[in-house]
Amino acid sequence: MAYDLEKYRAKREKVLGVRRRGIGFGTLAVIVSAAIVLGLGGALVPKSVAYLQNRNLEDVIYKLQSGRSWPTEMIASVQTMDGVKAAMADSHDTRLVVTFDRTVIDEPKLAAFFAGKGLPAIMLNQVDHGHRLAAQKKEGKNNAPF
Repeated sequence: MAYDLEKYRAKREKVLGVRRRGIGFGTLAVIVSAAIVLGLGGALVPKSVAYLQNRNLEDVIYKLQSGRSWPTEMIASVQTMDGVKAAMADSHDTRLVVTFDRTVIDEPKLAAFFAGKGLPAIMLNQVDHGHRLAAQKKEGKNNAPF
């Protein structure tokens, strides 16, 4: 009959003084490295996703040459254009901010659209969408378009 190692394991460990306490080094290393990777992933993934969604967006600010307020139907028609993500007027309806995807549409097409509708618009500024959001955050204007 062959000697069974498992049958007398507990007795052997008791005689030899083998004590099993806590967790092993390998298990501890896996837990610590998983916590570090998950922590860094939780901090970096949302910022990376936000950057990838907004990397091609530009903001352009228009004002009518006549100084009148923007018609609401014009704002609605700008929002329906391909590549335009948002169009909003300021509190006095004199300036219009158009956020668009520069890979789909560009500023000259927007200017041609306004000219085609019979509203000569002056471009006041064109800036990257992320820069405009950062400037608004710095100035404390979170909800206002200007």
